[in-house]
Amino acid sequence: GSTNADALGGLNFFTVHPTNAKAYGCTIVNRSSGNPVESGNESARFEVDPGDCSSNPGFNDCINDRSRHEIQETNTSSTNGFNIVFETRMFIPSQTRFRPKGNNLLVVTQIVTQDPTGYFAVLGMMTVDTNGDLAFRTNRDFTTQINQEYPAYQNPYNKWVTVRYEIGSTVNNDGYIRVYVNDQLKVNEVRATLPNATANTNLRIGIYNSFMSRATEPYDKQVLYFDNIVKQYR
Repeated sequence: GSTNADALGGLNFFTVHPTNAKAYGCTIVNRSSGNPVESGNESARFEVDPGDCSSNPGFNDCINDRSRHEIQETNTSSTNGFNIVFETRMFIPSQTRFRPKGNNLLVVTQIVTQDPTGYFAVLGMMTVDTNGDLAFRTNRDFTTQINQEYPAYQNPYNKWVTVRYEIGSTVNNDGYIRVYVNDQLKVNEVRATLPNATANTNLRIGIYNSFMSRATEPYDKQVLYFDNIVKQYR
C-alpha cells in the first residue's frame, strides 16, 4: 500500500493487479512538470498502453479480455452503519481515443464492497460511454447485472470534474448511493449497500478496460489524472 497526502488525501491505497503492473501505471506527478493539478503541487497520473495486462491471484486480465491500472483504498474494517463521503477530482486530457467506440467498457471509478472472507461486489461504477461522456452504472443486489445507467457529465475533457459519492453503508434497506457531479445530484438509489455486517465500502480509481474485443476501434494510450481525494465519515 502507498499514500500521498497532496493528491490522495493521505488515504492508503494498493494496486489492484500488481502482477505485471507497469511502473507508469500510477505515478505521483508535479505541477512544475506541466501536469494538471487541481490543488497543491501534485496529482496522481494513470496510464494504460495498448498490450498492457496485469493480474492478481484471483483474476488475470490477460486471458479475460481486459486491461487496467487501478488502485483501491486499503480498508478492511466494517463500515456497517456509517455514512461515507468520497470526493474525487478527475482530469481527462483530450486524447486520440480515451475510450474506443463499441460494446467495450471503460471504468474510471468503482465503489466496491468486500468482507474478510474474500467476498467482493461492485455497487456502482463511473464509466465513459461510447460518446465519450461520463455515465454512472449501478449493479443489482451485489451481482454483476446492471441495475441502471445514469447520464452523469458530458464532454469531461481538459477540465477538472468533481465527483462526490455519498454512501449510506448498511445491510438495511435504508442505505443509499448518491452521486454528485460538480455539486449536481445525478444518482440517488435507496437500498442495502453491504452484503453483510462484516463488509466494508471502498473506493477504487484508475483506468479499467473490459470486453476489449468488442471495441470497433483500436486502443490507444489512455491517460487520466486524479487529485484531492477526500474521505469523510458522517
